[in-house]
Amino acid sequence: MNIARCLAVALCIAAGAAAAQGKTCTPAESQATDKALDRVVNWDLMYKTFKEFGHCQTVMNEDLFTDALMRLAVEWKHVDQFAKHYQGDPQFKSFVVKHMKSLTAKEDVKSLYSRAKASCPPKLDAFCADLSEVAKEASR
Repeated sequence: MNIARCLAVALCIAAGAAAAQGKTCTPAESQATDKALDRVVNWDLMYKTFKEFGHCQTVMNEDLFTDALMRLAVEWKHVDQFAKHYQGDPQFKSFVVKHMKSLTAKEDVKSLYSRAKASCPPKLDAFCADLSEVAKEASR
């Protein structure tokens, strides 16, 4: 029994290492991704979910990532947290841009463009300008 348990742990560690390298997303990770995305209610949780499960952007749950991201973006709350992650992590920025350009995000992108243009918080002009430019491209 101990040998089987050790093998199971070793397989989990190996799978986690492979997933961290962007190679695979196991069925269990895919289910965990779905649950994690359902619990995303702020930018720090979105960023944490991206870091933990970003490799699981598969055909099965890619729209869930888009929905969670756009739900937060359109709410336009805690924009400073959004800007911090967007400007501080090029991989997260690429993730945001990719999902903004998704067909699933088409209508939300228009709302995001309006918010970035009309309601940019102080000191976030560069972030809002960049975001509105991406939104403009994505809505074409």
